Amino acid sequence: MKLLLLLLLGLELTLVCIHTEEQTGAIGKSFTPEKIEGKWYSVGLASDKREIIEEHGSMRIFVEHIHVFKNSSLAFHFHTVINGECTELYLVSDKTEKDGEYYVKYDGDNIFNVLATDYDGYIIFHLRNINNGETFQLMELYGRKTELSSNIKEKFVDLCKKHGIVEENILDLTGWYLIPECVLVLTLQIAVSRPEMEERLDPPVLNGDSSPGLQHHPFLCTHQPVTKSVI
Repeated sequence: MKLLLLLLLGLELTLVCIHTEEQTGAIGKSFTPEKIEGKWYSVGLASDKREIIEEHGSMRIFVEHIHVFKNSSLAFHFHTVINGECTELYLVSDKTEKDGEYYVKYDGDNIFNVLATDYDGYIIFHLRNINNGETFQLMELYGRKTELSSNIKEKFVDLCKKHGIVEENILDLTGWYLIPECVLVLTLQIAVSRPEMEERLDPPVLNGDSSPGLQHHPFLCTHQPVTKSVI
């Protein structure tokens, strides 16, 4: 039964994605999974269904590490915020019969591949999800460091647009790891549980912005969706 579902999923994704693949082309046979082992940071996130990558969205997850098994399956270690709590998430994806393509079960059925990478600096994933007859695309930009060059970010934006994702749905996560959402949630919980504290430290200033406060950094704000473009 599982094999039949995978075959049907693969057929549907092939029919939907064929035109896009002609324009963008995944790495395919040239992809060397062993080279992506190790520490990564989420730098860019995009989708043609924006709500899934906004606050509380199912795909608002942030990578920490990728492990490659001997059979080339990939294990992703993510973290996210669920019901106000920092939560670790481990997902194992298996290779399909197609070169460079992987399947993972998470919030539906997902097929993904690598569109571009230099292994030592960045990697760009494209994923298509099917759940209850509905589908969406997700694209992710990871970096070995928390920040990437403007050229790589522009490449990510270009690939997103070629897959039909509008610029307004492309989020820049640069600087997020300076104050992870998990830390913010924990800090807020401590503050609420200790009302006797009268003095509070001002939040740090990011990217040269001289105005204090999280409200000046929409990505860090726990009450507003991210609107910052990757450009």
